[in-house]
Amino acid sequence: MSINSVEQLELGGVEQYMIIQTEDTTKPLMLFLHGGPGVPEYFIMKEENSALQKHFIMVYWEQRGAGKSYCKDKKKCHLTTKQLIEDTKELSDYLAKKFNKEKIYIMGHSWGSMLGLLTVQKYPELFYAYLGIGQVTNQYEAEKESLEWVKSRAIELNDKRGIRKLNTLKLPKPLADVKEWDSYLRVHRKYLLKYGGTYHQKVSMLKFLKDFLFAPEYTLKDKIMFVPSALYSLKCLWHDVVSINFHEDILKVDVPVYIFQGLYDYQVSYRLAKEYFDRLEAPKKEFFTFENSAHSPITEEYERFNEVIWGILN
Repeated sequence: MSINSVEQLELGGVEQYMIIQTEDTTKPLMLFLHGGPGVPEYFIMKEENSALQKHFIMVYWEQRGAGKSYCKDKKKCHLTTKQLIEDTKELSDYLAKKFNKEKIYIMGHSWGSMLGLLTVQKYPELFYAYLGIGQVTNQYEAEKESLEWVKSRAIELNDKRGIRKLNTLKLPKPLADVKEWDSYLRVHRKYLLKYGGTYHQKVSMLKFLKDFLFAPEYTLKDKIMFVPSALYSLKCLWHDVVSINFHEDILKVDVPVYIFQGLYDYQVSYRLAKEYFDRLEAPKKEFFTFENSAHSPITEEYERFNEVIWGILN
């Protein structure tokens, strides 16, 4: 039986949404954790990664405070990393029971890779394996590396305006005010994208925008609230992102681990992800380098990505 649905449920006392797509409900279940924080990716993945629906029940969860699950009442939202871990656990339990599965697979991209690894480390009994894309490991160190990289790229490309702008940019302290971080990230991410550290290949941001605006799964209000909810998620969760250090905090997990990293990823650092992977203890682990990608091999090299996913889990 095939499924293509948007479903509402309550997790941790808050109304949330998920998009479920599959061609066959007898297949294994894959829970996808989007990045950001606060940036759902279903509308980006629905075409290029549709092949996954042939082999899995794909569940694209719009996390608490993000996308369709934006906080209508921020006083009741309780948007913390700790709460999101519990939401992930509750949802994983629910999905396993709903589809009569002993366990499920969990896949996280960027921020979702941080949330996914934290959840797997705490609740390994729920999962067959963990799959991390653009794996967060020590984001503050990654931000240091990334700033040096964009500065060197500006010089290499003789981007005089970029050189001037980036020379005035100073990396905030990890617990600096979120407004200071927001000002920094707006400039830094602009040049990171421009120089190929977010996407190594040319991508059409206009296509992403069109895919979102014409996605029937989102109401008009969902679309209006998309950016404000993403900014709210960043405000609530960014200090956790730049304070985490898996190189010290999580060096062993009790499920197989598969990491997918773009060689040119300067948003979370290919180097740091590989160093972390080499130290990590797991029942089984594999690291896949995508040589024509930066932070999003899931979209930049989607055909190979889809093939690798199917290959390693079968």
